[in-house]
Amino acid sequence: MRYQDQMVRATQKALEDVVRSAQALPPDKLDWVPMGVARSVLDQMQEIAMGGTWFMPIVRELKMPDHDTHALEEARRRRTENDTLEKCVVAARQSTSELCEAIETVSDENLEDEIHLPFGGGMTVTLADVLGMHAWNMIYHLGQINQIQLMLGDRAMH
Repeated sequence: MRYQDQMVRATQKALEDVVRSAQALPPDKLDWVPMGVARSVLDQMQEIAMGGTWFMPIVRELKMPDHDTHALEEARRRRTENDTLEKCVVAARQSTSELCEAIETVSDENLEDEIHLPFGGGMTVTLADVLGMHAWNMIYHLGQINQIQLMLGDRAMH
């Protein structure tokens, strides 16, 4: 199996896992902010909904999307359009599907290509690293959503 195929499988699984967990929460708790400072499940799912779209230019062109003020404001606006869990799930499935299609087209020869990302003060990563970032981000949020479930007394594995 090619690395790209494994990343597609991992990304698709991460999406289904996080969706299943988010959908298991009581609807009236989707916008609950634990301790008044943590991120709500809806807020996290809004990020996941946009994740595939955000990683697309990195995978296709090895370049970061614009991070100027206008680009960030537009991203916030588009993010808040997904104002229900249902809208988030639809958008996440669409953007993740498109990203997975792009991942499948990456050639083995390009996996070691490097790109500079501004996260954490800046880092240089390979395209192979980037292919797993959307999955990693969804798994990260899955843990946060599972913690919210525990805080609400839900001990079931979803």
